[in-house]
Amino acid sequence: NMFGYSSEKLEMLLLPMAVGGKEALGSMGNDAALAVLSEQPRQVNDYFKQLFAQVTNPPIDPIREEIVMSLVCPVGPEGNLLSDPQQSHCERLVVRHPVLTLDEME
Repeated sequence: NMFGYSSEKLEMLLLPMAVGGKEALGSMGNDAALAVLSEQPRQVNDYFKQLFAQVTNPPIDPIREEIVMSLVCPVGPEGNLLSDPQQSHCERLVVRHPVLTLDEME
């Protein structure tokens, strides 16, 4: 163990990132015992792991999958598309991403 990382974590997760700058590929499941019940010493972050709904299939990645995915967030009421155009249909704010800077808020 080095800094609490097992040899498997070092080899499978950290080495690809350090050598090639690539994202590491890991398994989709976690069959290890809960850290609080383990008799082995565990890293502090192991006590705060989420053990349900960890994986989305397919993975949600707006940068690499921008062709089929968007972070655009419409804010406000959506008008009826079947009615005649009205001024209220133009009052919807569309932001490019869900996190706004102070400048964007002004």
